[in-house]
Amino acid sequence: MSTIRKVFRFILCATVFFSAVNSYAQESTTGSEVSVLTEKSPSGLFEEYKHIPKTDYAENEKIKNFGIMYGLQWGVYLVTQWETIEDNGSFKNWINNPWHPDYDKDTYDYNIFKHAYSGQLYYQFYRSRGYDEVTAFYWTIASSMAFEFTIETVTEVPSFQDMYLTPVLGTVVGVGFEKLSFYYHSKKTTPYRLLGYIFNPFTLLPSSHYGYVAPIVSENFKGVNVSWSFE
Repeated sequence: MSTIRKVFRFILCATVFFSAVNSYAQESTTGSEVSVLTEKSPSGLFEEYKHIPKTDYAENEKIKNFGIMYGLQWGVYLVTQWETIEDNGSFKNWINNPWHPDYDKDTYDYNIFKHAYSGQLYYQFYRSRGYDEVTAFYWTIASSMAFEFTIETVTEVPSFQDMYLTPVLGTVVGVGFEKLSFYYHSKKTTPYRLLGYIFNPFTLLPSSHYGYVAPIVSENFKGVNVSWSFE
């Protein structure tokens, strides 16, 4: 029954999060925010998807993006660590633990895979909001530090390993997953597109900066057809 509750809480959290991101994205989308271009690959065998960073941001937009990710971090933490919070968590920990970082005792594979996966989600989220690679990396660091020092401290002290493994390995994995996702989406078949969504779930957002772009590829012209709807 405990597992069923975890799954239910996770689904609820994911639904609320994606609804919030989608609603915010629709409010902040403008005609200058195209970030995906399609063109023929050098081999000419498929259309290649690329990311074009945004150049203009609305006032406080980056802070709002950070806030969305921070809210998701709290939601996932509460969903996945509820029993641990009940057993070991306290308000006193939340106040005192940030001042006593240490090396955690987690196994090597747990540190590598868990934190690389978390970090690549941070990275892909910021990329989906139009950030270039370097800026997405910086904000991945910020989100990682926010989790270590203001969320996970409810139950444990910040981990030195997590401070660098999450943003660094996460960005490396995120870059690779993004390229795989774009490649699979370019194949334009349902199985491949499903893989594209698996490797980058943020492409599921219809108004993310990966969306609303239809390729136009011909012998004489390469470009994109962009459309927006106003309600």
